[in-house]
Amino acid sequence: MIVKRTIKALGGILLLFIGLSMLLSMVGIHLGGVIGLVLGAWLMYLGYSKWQEVGWSLSSIVLFVLGAVLLFGGMGGVVSLAIGILLVYGGYQLLMPANDVDEEDFAEESSSPYGSLDEEFNRLMNK
Repeated sequence: MIVKRTIKALGGILLLFIGLSMLLSMVGIHLGGVIGLVLGAWLMYLGYSKWQEVGWSLSSIVLFVLGAVLLFGGMGGVVSLAIGILLVYGGYQLLMPANDVDEEDFAEESSSPYGSLDEEFNRLMNK
């Protein structure tokens, strides 16, 4: 009995949103994109909350992925987001110096016969 009432309530809310969106679009207010964003965010939240309760399960992964696809505008948006995150991470790793590298290692690898630029300049000026 409760299941039938829940299904009727969800169906009524869905029909209400669709009808409201159609009526508002007749006067120039288009909510189609907003409804997709809200639905995607809600599905991602459901997947995340299910993950918090029981850990990774098939239903939590499906809900999260389906929400991400809706939220980011299809698989192209999700793939673009993943590539963008990887590029930002790679650029960050290139810009941040490694902590385990000493400056002495670079000094030993120098192929110049002169120790510094000042010595090179003095040598050229003395000629």
